[in-house]
Amino acid sequence: MGNKVVLHQAKTSDLGLIEGMLYETASWLKSIGSKQWNGVLEGKDNHNTPQAIERGEVFYCTINDEPVGMFILWSNQSEWDAQLWGAEDSSQYFYLHRLNLVRKFSGQGIANEILAEIKAYSQKKGKSGVRLDCISSNAVLNKLYQSVNFAFLKTIYDHDAGEQVADFNLYEYDCK
Repeated sequence: MGNKVVLHQAKTSDLGLIEGMLYETASWLKSIGSKQWNGVLEGKDNHNTPQAIERGEVFYCTINDEPVGMFILWSNQSEWDAQLWGAEDSSQYFYLHRLNLVRKFSGQGIANEILAEIKAYSQKKGKSGVRLDCISSNAVLNKLYQSVNFAFLKTIYDHDAGEQVADFNLYEYDCK
């Protein structure tokens, strides 16, 4: 696109924007046959987005003041993270969740730019790294994360994600 992605920490007043982006992505996932994020369509919020906003863990991105995507960045593990990564009391990593784009911006390299901003923000905050999980069957996302230097660590097989049992790949970006 040629214009810079700008990161914004979401405020309570941004909840509608955030929920709209999540719903759009969940609807799109369902339209392509994925069960991921089906809970969003049913009004379930297992990430407790309003409280995550209050804690400063939800971000959205704009280009020329137009929202292009959002994500959640946790300093402490969720129950989900502990199941996949093993429990840790440390807050040396950010755990990246719900990264998504407004659909009309898909395929334009914006996800790469958002991930670059996430990495820069994490380094600025003194984190050792950024961790994420990705359903192993999504070849496009797995390729994306590897292309921007997230190291593939391992696959967790047959994990119950609530909406489905699936295999999840674990990735980590080293901020040091």
